[in-house]
Amino acid sequence: MVTSPHYQQSNGHAEAAGKSIKHLILKTDQSGNIDNEDFDRGLLELRNTPNFTGHYPAQILYGWPLRSCIPAHPKAFSNEWQVKTEDCDCRAATRYEQVKTQYDQHGHSLPKLSVGQQVRIQDPTSHC
Repeated sequence: MVTSPHYQQSNGHAEAAGKSIKHLILKTDQSGNIDNEDFDRGLLELRNTPNFTGHYPAQILYGWPLRSCIPAHPKAFSNEWQVKTEDCDCRAATRYEQVKTQYDQHGHSLPKLSVGQQVRIQDPTSHC
């Protein structure tokens, strides 16, 4: 997905992820050094933290959460819990459709352009 740097709503999740990593780096080492065990553990926990969909980034990628240094019940990694993610996916898809429908209510179709019609293009480098 390609997003415009001048349209912040389109890359909000990327901005939030970048902010989380910067915060993690500053918490583990004030000098910005990421070559330490604290940063590695923090990154592992960040990957095991649920996002807005209720899934962990590691769970989305691998299909199950990663084991970490935080104590967890052994049943938390069983297949029973992995099956329940389908229900979570269904709820997320339903929520996506609700948000899309609400967003599309305010949209309208643009008139078609004809050959030779004069158009204006905004310069993305101008900050006015």
